[in-house]
Amino acid sequence: MSDVLQLAVAWIGIMLLVIDFMSFVYQKVTEGIGILWLFLGVLLILCAFVPGLNAWIYVVPKEAVSAFLLAGAAFLFSAFYISSLVSQLLRKNQELAMHVSLLNQENESILNELNDRKDMQNL
Repeated sequence: MSDVLQLAVAWIGIMLLVIDFMSFVYQKVTEGIGILWLFLGVLLILCAFVPGLNAWIYVVPKEAVSAFLLAGAAFLFSAFYISSLVSQLLRKNQELAMHVSLLNQENESILNELNDRKDMQNL
């Protein structure tokens, strides 16, 4: 049963890497968050196959393997979904900040032009 758990953990790590890469390509996650998920996927793959890191697999009881995998996968992918939502909100916030900056700059130029016209009328 430990072999099944090892392969399942490695498979979850590979799926996490693929989903992270695809989300990064389609700009659903930012660079920093994407790199953190990349490291977590690589860590899961290493924990599945490196002898010193997979000793925890033998501690999990055989009856709890499916529950452990289901709960772990659900937690990981829901956390990934939440982090992708946070990334999208960060991108939208940055875009809104740029729009506000452009509007402030346009407002300032209109005010300068208005002041120039007032000065020309007063002369």
